[in-house]
Amino acid sequence: MRVLVTGGAGFIGSHVVDRCLQEGHEVAVIDNLRSGSRHQVDPRAEFIELDIRSIRLPEIIGRLRPEAILHFAAQIDVRVSCQDPVFDAEENILATLRLIEAGLAKGLQHFVFASSGGAIYGEASGAQSEAHPEVPINPYGVAKLAVDKYLHAYGIQKGLASASLRFSNVYGPRQGARGEAGVVAVFCKRLRDHLPLRVNGDGTQTRDFVFAPDLADAVSRVLKQRATGVFNLGTGVETSIQELATALCHCAEMDPAQIEHATAIPGEQRRSLLDASKAIRELGWTPSTAVQAGLAQTYEWFRTHREEA
Repeated sequence: MRVLVTGGAGFIGSHVVDRCLQEGHEVAVIDNLRSGSRHQVDPRAEFIELDIRSIRLPEIIGRLRPEAILHFAAQIDVRVSCQDPVFDAEENILATLRLIEAGLAKGLQHFVFASSGGAIYGEASGAQSEAHPEVPINPYGVAKLAVDKYLHAYGIQKGLASASLRFSNVYGPRQGARGEAGVVAVFCKRLRDHLPLRVNGDGTQTRDFVFAPDLADAVSRVLKQRATGVFNLGTGVETSIQELATALCHCAEMDPAQIEHATAIPGEQRRSLLDASKAIRELGWTPSTAVQAGLAQTYEWFRTHREEA
């Protein structure tokens, strides 16, 4: 299959590219390298340095004629979305619509969108299924939800098969590449540099951490089955930030007693937890990497790839 991965030089996108190549697909990557890194793209994939807002996009899509587009390119900073919601909408909504239109004009059959669970559902009282109320509290979450709804409409109006994948907190090797550092990457860098970890507040706030290669496996299944609809992708396991910090200290052979606590961030989400039973049932997907094993692999990558993280 001819597959185009936007944002394929980024953290999650590059893992998806690797998996698509393993499956034997013909893969092209579009990335503006604002947060991605060229060296993360497997040389077997065609690489095109391009912003998806470029007027050249229809020309490129016309040449590639992708049967499937896996859309991972995005403005990913929630703070930027709050400071400049118009810019965020241009990057995350309008550019996506232009990408879809360009694809449809050249025979696009399947569109897979990197959405977000935490940004769309908001504060969790328990595991959140796809039926959970959608209550985004920032422009970033609003944009993700808007594209989910647009894709539903494209299916009705133009027959486009599409899947919106609502991720939990993704971590893993390569997360340190410019601009995509989550808490795991921040902690790994500090430990690698022999600096104490700093946990905001009391550390009891929880997240659902899913390993990037496991996520790439889910994307592969969606592509193979030409699955449609909204799918949560998470582990269903809550890990507190304090537990995360302690586990990474053990990976780095550092004393957890050195963990420091900083002032809590006002308005920080206390719990985030996704129910991925639909993906397990319909895709046959199971997140196979336990947090401890994934953290060990991630820290080892940071330790041995200092120049890249």
